Amino acid sequence: LPPPRSRGAGAVLDGDAAGVNEASSADVPPSRAPVIDAGPPVTTNGSQASEGGTVDRACYNCLDSPFLDLHSPFTAWEAFKMVVLLPLVPLRMMLILVSLICLATCSYIAALGCDLQQPLPWWRRQLVLAGSRFTGGVLLGLGYHVRYHGLDNIRRGAELRCIVLFNHIAFADSAIMMGLFAPSGVAKAPLATIPLLGTCISAFQNIYVPREVSGSEGADKAALRLANRLNGVPGDQKKSITQMIMDRASDARFPPVAMAPEGTCGDGRSLLQFRTGAFQPGVPVLPVLLQYRWKHFNTAWTNIDERWHTLRMMCQFVNPVDVTVLPPYVPSAAEQADPALYANNVRALYAEASGLPLSGHSQSDFLALTKAGVGVSLDGRRITAAAGVVNAEGCIDLRSYMRSPKTH
Repeated sequence: LPPPRSRGAGAVLDGDAAGVNEASSADVPPSRAPVIDAGPPVTTNGSQASEGGTVDRACYNCLDSPFLDLHSPFTAWEAFKMVVLLPLVPLRMMLILVSLICLATCSYIAALGCDLQQPLPWWRRQLVLAGSRFTGGVLLGLGYHVRYHGLDNIRRGAELRCIVLFNHIAFADSAIMMGLFAPSGVAKAPLATIPLLGTCISAFQNIYVPREVSGSEGADKAALRLANRLNGVPGDQKKSITQMIMDRASDARFPPVAMAPEGTCGDGRSLLQFRTGAFQPGVPVLPVLLQYRWKHFNTAWTNIDERWHTLRMMCQFVNPVDVTVLPPYVPSAAEQADPALYANNVRALYAEASGLPLSGHSQSDFLALTKAGVGVSLDGRRITAAAGVVNAEGCIDLRSYMRSPKTH
């Protein structure tokens, strides 16, 4: 089963750790109790910030949040599918486990006795590429049927040494990107310490950033030392993540760098705010558009119960997803000088290609909701939170749960 994503360490290529404007990790949420009944699934499309305007965090509308999915409730039809498909879940889990073991074996051998801060020898890189194909078994075990479009653009992107971007919706994004590019991800350092999963990604030469710790200075230093050890940086030194991304992106001997500029998963109904980490190097980017085609169950990895969500996912007849590799985007001189302008223009390109509205929501909103303990009930119909956190209209004052971001 996938590890929890909500603390910034659940996607192999999460890209939320861009090294700039990083939000703090959320504290452990308080116990939850249902407080708001959403009724029938709402049909708005991120209206509280649908055009990328400012979100009212003094009265944040939980009923229309991209991080709280009330659009795929557990209905009688979902119960019927679970009864029919539940006997297949052990077989699907076995397929996932075998695929991960095969991937971990290839990655372990490829990384054995090798300096991962240097380009891999040809045969080791070929072993990584071979192992990345086992992500197809993971996706199949989870019930995904993937259709690819625009694959001819990959060659052009490789010629330009593009940073690969993808819109972040589900933890399956990482498996899709690994199978398609076998890239170096930008990820939180604790991800490398997760049993089996850490071994799976050990030879992908990821760029790791420290996990933000809302604790003592000693805890912050420990997080920094872990990231430094994985990145080959001595002791407590601080090295620019942007410079590391730029160095990797400019050296054709390394895998392509892949990042998710949104920094966290939304429900796929809109595009979240883009962080600027992927755009600060000023190099071309290769946008990859992920579109999950769902009708009754949204596999988006939002603020949900991970185990129940995964079970529902594996009890679907099929989870279709379209992957479209868009043409490379080469920045202008103005965009190279202004990462925010560059990010906004690429975000507008995603909106045009997908038909999705731009949202004013960001990763900071997700972290604040997590810290406040706001979630969705198992039946997918109610907002849950401790008493007094969310009012009768489904609104919460997020400002008290947000903190100034820190960077390492």
